[in-house]
Amino acid sequence: RKYKAVLDRFVEFLPPNADPRKVTRDDLTDFMVRLKNKHKLDNNTVIHQMIIAAQFLKRCGKPGVTKGLGLPERVVTLPHEYSDPDLKKFFDACTPWERTLFSTFLFTGFREQEVVHLFWPDISFTLNTVRVTSKPDLGFWSKRWEEREVPVQKGLIGLLGDHPRREDSRLVFPSPRGNREWHMLDRCKDVATRAGLDSTKFDLKTFRSTYATRMLRFGFDVRTVQGW
Repeated sequence: RKYKAVLDRFVEFLPPNADPRKVTRDDLTDFMVRLKNKHKLDNNTVIHQMIIAAQFLKRCGKPGVTKGLGLPERVVTLPHEYSDPDLKKFFDACTPWERTLFSTFLFTGFREQEVVHLFWPDISFTLNTVRVTSKPDLGFWSKRWEEREVPVQKGLIGLLGDHPRREDSRLVFPSPRGNREWHMLDRCKDVATRAGLDSTKFDLKTFRSTYATRMLRFGFDVRTVQGW
């Protein structure tokens, strides 16, 4: 879907029925300027979209057209993380169900879709681990098709052990109807609001970066944390 959106934008920029083999470096420069000025994209997004366009052109028999192209400088930002006081306020405002949900985000570093598709068999209550596994019947595959197993604190295992299970759902965090819960971000912002925190600064991705940052501070090496 991401590639299609980018390529649709690229085709929209080109003249009607344009031959991709005749696209020039100047055309790509104009497209890059359009991404910056009309679509107001940041440097990193522009770079990513130009790479997608270049891959498309290469497949069409036009390789190397981006060589020497003056791409914008990539911006490397510091990772965001939640402070201990904010986390305390946040979790104090949670219901038991919400506390288990967001503790799972905080202590696994999982992506949103990985938590949405978490099944009970993915949790090992004896090894204190939680796994990311593909769910083909739900159209979910782990990123880069790499399943992984993450060791977690006993506190999280305890919360998951007390977490209610629905007989009609394999999901650990199902919706009220037993289907996939697509409103985890909304729930996160609702909790932040109840806690008197700025809800615009609370999102699911920051739980992931908080997890990674803390694991590094605890002394785990970068490669291990990347694997988790």
